[in-house]
Parts: sequence; structure tokens; C-alpha cells
Amino acid sequence: MQEIKKLKKEIQKLKELAYKDELTGLYNRRGFKEEAEKFIKEVISFKKFPKRRKTFLLKNFSLVIFDIDNFKKLNDVYGHQAGDEALKILSKLILERVRDIDLVSRWGGEEIILGLVGADENDAYKIADDIREKISKTKFKWGRKNLSFTISGGAADFNRAKNFEELIRKVDEALYQAKKEGKNRIIKYL
Repeated sequence: MQEIKKLKKEIQKLKELAYKDELTGLYNRRGFKEEAEKFIKEVISFKKFPKRRKTFLLKNFSLVIFDIDNFKKLNDVYGHQAGDEALKILSKLILERVRDIDLVSRWGGEEIILGLVGADENDAYKIADDIREKISKTKFKWGRKNLSFTISGGAADFNRAKNFEELIRKVDEALYQAKKEGKNRIIKYL
């Protein structure tokens, strides 16, 4: 009995290691994708059979992807620990802004992705722009300096996609457009 409890604890710990980013405590890409696809299946089900489920309605799912502007320069000038601190600050601020049901993941490098359950593209944009604005006003102490950074982002909802991969492509295109237009902005996929 004691051994089974111990094994269950170890399995849970291994799952966390497999699905969580060590630095930020957010989901990693694998964990995010698995969880997001569960919600997307519900949205697809609603669209196919809108009258079948009346008690739990999940009509939409949106993604926002953020990228820290000039992250390489931050790392090069102040060191990787300063970049790590920026990621932690961004992660914390995002978690404070979204609901418990929403998904937040370190997607790669300096990219963080949000899965906003039930949100349409306009809701996603408003949430993302609020986060962008708060980050642009945030300073953090690094040695004797006060540092700040900005983020750019892209937003899209599942109404514009057939599957998770297509939604990722669309939100990525919007992020690329935000970077192209001068950074420190959020762009909705058009």
C-alpha cells in the first residue's frame, strides 16, 4: 500500500517534469499542446453538434503568442540570468491576468503562448494588449540598473482555423507582423 502511494507520487512528479518548463513553471510545448487539443476537440464538437450539449458550451478557443522584444540583446548585454528574470516576470504577470482554466506555456526561447478558453479573437487581443501595456511599464532591478523590456504578440481564434497546427501558424503570422511593424504591439490575425 505504501509502495503504491510512493509510485503514484513519483509518476505525478515525472508527469510534471514532462509537461512543465523548469525555469518558469509554465507548461512546456508538449504539455500545452496536449491540453489545448482537448479544448479544441470541444469547440469542434460544438460546431458539429451545437444542440447536443446544452450545459457545457465551449464555442471558441483563442491563442496569443508573445515574444520578448530584443531578447538577444538583453542576454548579450546583461547576461542570461537577466533574460531568465525577464521570462519569470512575464510569466508571473500573465498568470495574474488569465483565468485558472486558461493555458500558459513557454513555447520556446523567449516565446510564451496562451490558450484562452472560450475567448474570441477580440477578447484575446484585449487580454494580450493589457499584458503588453503592463509589461512595458514594469521595471526590474538588475545589479545597479533598473531594466525594462517590451513584448510583441499575435492573436487568433479557432474560427479562423481547421486544427491546432493551422491556428499556431496564424497566430505566428500575426506575431511576425507585430515585429515587422515596429515591436511592442499586438496584432490580430487578418
